[in-house]
Amino acid sequence: MDRIADPVRSKFAMVVPVLEATLFSLNRARVERLGGHDNVSLWDLAREYAAGDGDTGICFEWAVHDALARADSLIHPLASEVLGDFCSIGGGADSLLFGPEKDGAIPILESVKDSLTDDARIYVGNRGQPPKLKRYIPQVIRAFRRNEERNKLPRSIRGLWKADLFIGNSASEKWVGTTVKVNPQQLEGAQGLRIGVYPKRNARDVPRLDDDLNLVRLPLPYDSAFMELFYKAFFLVRAFLRSDARVPAPIDLPDAEDRFVTQELEARREFPILAVASTIRDMAQPNLIATEGVADLAPTAVISEAAGLDEDPPADAAATDFISLTPEPLG
Repeated sequence: MDRIADPVRSKFAMVVPVLEATLFSLNRARVERLGGHDNVSLWDLAREYAAGDGDTGICFEWAVHDALARADSLIHPLASEVLGDFCSIGGGADSLLFGPEKDGAIPILESVKDSLTDDARIYVGNRGQPPKLKRYIPQVIRAFRRNEERNKLPRSIRGLWKADLFIGNSASEKWVGTTVKVNPQQLEGAQGLRIGVYPKRNARDVPRLDDDLNLVRLPLPYDSAFMELFYKAFFLVRAFLRSDARVPAPIDLPDAEDRFVTQELEARREFPILAVASTIRDMAQPNLIATEGVADLAPTAVISEAAGLDEDPPADAAATDFISLTPEPLG
């Protein structure tokens, strides 16, 4: 796995998914009052954001997905190796976002029409023909929302509603349910889940099949690697937002590299976040993140309990129950 080559540019790369996850987890009513996600500025986010217990996990899920989707060299080779060695899925790791879940609306980051064909299958590690994934997505969403729906899923994928990502290969149309936990102690297995992603605990913690959880463990390393970069970017963004989208006081952010990054963000505090994200990508380390902006990928499909998968969503898709593969939480 690659190491962090350029600390400043690599922080720019990781700041992008942290900002996007924070934006898309804002309460819908607040976003609508500001004119939609495309119009929310960094300054708006600083005023609207309220810290919560699940913020680190949400940003971690988004960062893992973003890094895999863009073939980030800090994680993509390891994930691809695990997929090949433990799941017999070659060709490199792709990612579909199924989580995180919060009060906001998470947009589809890639075309569901293109990524989940009718032949796409979910591999669970059992013998027999793997279930077709696309047909079960509406049922999985209902299972997330209501306990009584869970036993209606096929036994082999009865716990798939706990997935945060689907990791696999779009060319071979093979996917595995993946749980992502920033706290390794919270890692749990379930029927339909195949891979567990979490921060590496010690030097002996390596990719392996955990027979107790029936999960393939995929630990992400710290030292000059993915987890160190994630946490630095996460705390950098939080300090920036607490300071009203300005460079934080030195006592809050003493690192010169971090202060340089926040200076660049402050200079753009009145611009829409998604436009800023596109600019930041151009400043990021090339082999960590691609220059194609997520902001250019509008939702191409709507998943709702009533209609299932609608590949021609209405103009007011943001007002529907689901505008992504992310189910809303209970309560």
